[in-house]
Amino acid sequence: MNSRISNREFIISVITAILAAFCMSLTGLFGKELTTFSSLSLIVFIRFFAPFLLLTWICLVVFDQNPVTHRIDKIDGARALFTCLAQYCLFYYLSKGSLLVAALLFSTSGLFLPFITWIVKKDPIKKKTLVASIISFIGVAFILKPTAGFDSYMIVGLLSGFFGACSQFVMHHSSKKQNTISSTTKMFGLSSLYMLVILLIGRDLGELTKVAVSISSSVSFVIVIIGFSLSTISNQSLRTKAYRRVNRPASLSPYLYTSLIFSGILDWLVYNTLPAWNTYAGSLLIVIGGIIQAIRTQPQIKASHS
Repeated sequence: MNSRISNREFIISVITAILAAFCMSLTGLFGKELTTFSSLSLIVFIRFFAPFLLLTWICLVVFDQNPVTHRIDKIDGARALFTCLAQYCLFYYLSKGSLLVAALLFSTSGLFLPFITWIVKKDPIKKKTLVASIISFIGVAFILKPTAGFDSYMIVGLLSGFFGACSQFVMHHSSKKQNTISSTTKMFGLSSLYMLVILLIGRDLGELTKVAVSISSSVSFVIVIIGFSLSTISNQSLRTKAYRRVNRPASLSPYLYTSLIFSGILDWLVYNTLPAWNTYAGSLLIVIGGIIQAIRTQPQIKASHS
């Protein structure tokens, strides 16, 4: 059984998770910009391959170290697969909807995570977690607006949250066994290979020529690619560092919800988009549920009998 972590360790993990959430919002912004340049499959491939090249170059050239210090195993393959599925669903929604709603749907990973942990590890679901999940899922229902008609785009966006939860569960396991650089590099590399297979199946490799032309002729496109790569690396690295410090990955989920605030601000500043009332209401319920889930209870100390 894992020992309870100190408050200092928990605070550090919270700050790290919030920084990861900010980087995740930036990744969404740069990703939404990329949807105007190329096909969905190629965008997701770039989302992994560009950071993989950049991270490998930094390790080999700047720090003169091997970026991969542990052998690739099934855990790495599973994490990369779930991450690919989550990002594919996320970028599909980004090409159809707003940055804020995309972040909202992706952040539902925190709602699925306790149930995945229960199914896989048989960890019991606490009453407060169940209450928090019910409140948060009501918030999701507000955002989806089922009475207004079926929105298949939002269902795909919600799937990004589910697959993201699967990825976080595996990430928490792998973060205990290997360093951040090695884990992140392998995830980017394997995800790139998965997406390369998708590109070959979909015969989208010709889109690479279009990207090459954009890189050579558009400064803004280069800036987007660099920003996309840096924010992606930062998001994954900070998440891995945060998860390494805690015993329950679900305990950090509420703090990753701060990506909603960052995404809402970016949506307003860049696209001048303000959300509808149901998005505000749903966001509030999701955050309330997350806060309830994150409340740390003090362990009971048995009285000693002399």
